[in-house]
Amino acid sequence: MDSELIHKFRVQVEKETYEEFQDVQALFCSKDFYLERIGDWFVIKFSPILGYMPLWKYEPMTRYSFQLKAWECKIGSAIFYTSVCPFFEFVCELRGYTLPGTVFADSTVVDAGPWNGISGMYFSAAAKEGHVIFLEPDKQSADFIAADIYKNSFANCELVRKALYTRSGEVSFQHKSGGESCIKDADLSVETDSPTERGVDSFTVEAITLSDLVADHAPNGVDFFKMDIEGVEVDIADDIARYISDNTQSWAAIASYHQVGPVRSSHILEEKFAAYPDLVFKTAYPYHETTFVANVKNEAVATNIRKMTSFAVGWKAIDKDVKRQGGR
Repeated sequence: MDSELIHKFRVQVEKETYEEFQDVQALFCSKDFYLERIGDWFVIKFSPILGYMPLWKYEPMTRYSFQLKAWECKIGSAIFYTSVCPFFEFVCELRGYTLPGTVFADSTVVDAGPWNGISGMYFSAAAKEGHVIFLEPDKQSADFIAADIYKNSFANCELVRKALYTRSGEVSFQHKSGGESCIKDADLSVETDSPTERGVDSFTVEAITLSDLVADHAPNGVDFFKMDIEGVEVDIADDIARYISDNTQSWAAIASYHQVGPVRSSHILEEKFAAYPDLVFKTAYPYHETTFVANVKNEAVATNIRKMTSFAVGWKAIDKDVKRQGGR
C-alpha cells in the first residue's frame, strides 16, 4: 500500500472516529464528557458537572490499529484490543461499573452478561495476574468475545457459555439484538415482549447458580462481580448478598435499569440488600443505572460507595444542566 493511500485511509478513519463519538454524545441530553486528541490517541475526559468524577484515574484512550484491524485501548497501564469502537462502553458502561474503584492485578472477576466484552477486556488487561470469567450464554456474543480474547492473547480468561440464575441446568432463553438477550423462564419475574412482537429467537441454554459458578470456576473466591443480566439480577440478589456478606473483600456493580414488573430492578435490589446488615449499597449513574454493593469491611470500596453521588441527585444535576443549556 503506497503512502498516499495510507494517508487517505488514516484521514477516513479519523473522520469516522469523530463521527462515532458524536453519535455517542447524541444519546445523552447532558454531556459531562468530551474527546481530546493527543498524538494519534483519542482520549475521553470528564467534567464534574454531574458529580460523577471517577474515584480513580479513568481517562480511556483509543486508536485504530491497522495491523490488527481492531481498536487499541489503554486505561492506565491496561492495554487491550476490541473489534468495535469502544466510545459508548467507555462512557456509559465501564465508567459506571468502576466509579467506586477498579480491579487489581491479582483480582478474580466475574463478568456476567458481557455482551461485546469491552468491559471484560479491560478487566482482563488490568487483572493480568488474576482470573476473569466471562459468563455468556448467547452464542453470538460468546463467539464474538472468544475471538477478541484470542486477538488479545489473554491467558487469564475463561469463557463460560452459561447464564447466571437461581438454578443450574437448562432454561428457556431469548436471543435479542443489542445485548438484550435474556432468560425467559417460567418463574422469571422480568416482563418482556413476546417473541412474535420482537422477532426474537427462543431456545434453551445452560444456566448455573452462583454457588456452582464459584465452586467450579473460582474456588478461591470472587473479588468483583460486574453484572448486566437483563432483570435476572433481582432473582439472584439474595445469592449475591449472602456471598458478599460472607466474603468481606468482594463487591459488585449490577446494571439495574431493567424493568421488572411495575418497577426498575434497582428498587428491588435495594430492598433486598437492606436486609443484610453487613452490606453497603447505593444506586448511581443515570447514564447507565447501576447498583453497587460491598461488604462494610471492604473499607476502600464501601467508603467510595458512600461518597458517590446517588442516582436521584445525578438526575437532578442532568435536569439542571439541560435547563442551563436552554433545553427542556
